[in-house]
Amino acid sequence: MAVAFALASALEDERPHGPYLIGAWTFGDRGSLERAVDAGAIDEVSVDWLQSRADGSVEAPKADADFIAEARKKDCRVIVTLTDYNEATHQFDPAIAAAILATAETRRRHVAAVADWCRDNDVDGVDVDWEALTAGQRKGYATFVEELARRLHRDGRLIAVDVYPKTREPGGWDGPRAQDWRRLGRVVDQFRIMTYNYSGSWSGPGPLSPPAWMDKVLDFAETQVKPRKIVMGVGFYGRDWRGAQTTDLVWADVQRIRSADKPRAARGPSAELMLSYSRDGAGHTAFFPDAKAIDTKLLMLLDRHPHIRGVYCWVMGPEDPAAWKVLRKRLH
Repeated sequence: MAVAFALASALEDERPHGPYLIGAWTFGDRGSLERAVDAGAIDEVSVDWLQSRADGSVEAPKADADFIAEARKKDCRVIVTLTDYNEATHQFDPAIAAAILATAETRRRHVAAVADWCRDNDVDGVDVDWEALTAGQRKGYATFVEELARRLHRDGRLIAVDVYPKTREPGGWDGPRAQDWRRLGRVVDQFRIMTYNYSGSWSGPGPLSPPAWMDKVLDFAETQVKPRKIVMGVGFYGRDWRGAQTTDLVWADVQRIRSADKPRAARGPSAELMLSYSRDGAGHTAFFPDAKAIDTKLLMLLDRHPHIRGVYCWVMGPEDPAAWKVLRKRLH
């Protein structure tokens, strides 16, 4: 056991290109991977393929062995993201966690299934991203992650966990309340905070992730988890408001809006690109974290939280291509 934990620790401390980790979640976008590699701005990818099932099994309907091989050729570590996503209903499913966390035996069965999949597909670790947990599952979820960590470390693999942002325990709603930062942070190798989605359909138009808010979340995180495990989430997507309705934006949408709608452009304290325009008689306000905005977030990290592990970007594909050069400049 001691040898396995030593191996996991060595993997955690390995930094192929510099002092900060640059990673990104992906569904298998080869174009974005190529841009990141060409910019010298990627150390690790998390392939979002592995899905927990209520019976304790796992499925990966979109797994792509060729993508794993390609990433490895580019000197990129490959982690698999494990979700509670239900392919049939196309949403995160609370019934999955409820069944798996029910007993020690159901947890054990699922830990074994995850470990077996990692062995069979030769990935470097697991990123746990269950997003339909309830506050009442807080203890059971922490126990599951602890048991999975022990098994993965025994096998010489890493474990990461994705958590909702918060600035105090236990948090303001079910998602963050289900995540015990101290317990989770003790056993994982990477503690990834999803520091985005600050604004959405629940708010008026606003930035995806204001640096001042990200700073507060990281301040709290450093009181709960060792800084060298903490990873700051960076959103690569934006949002467009039409009244109270919102749609997600990718970089190609921003380019089309600029070309077709002649928007008014501005930047607020978040530095995110704000576009105001009219289409079909309706007013729109869009926010997008382009390369300039991402640079502002990274400068906050370097100034206020220089000892954290690095960043993870959601998700490869929708980004401003220039973001990779900014990431390399600041973190590598």
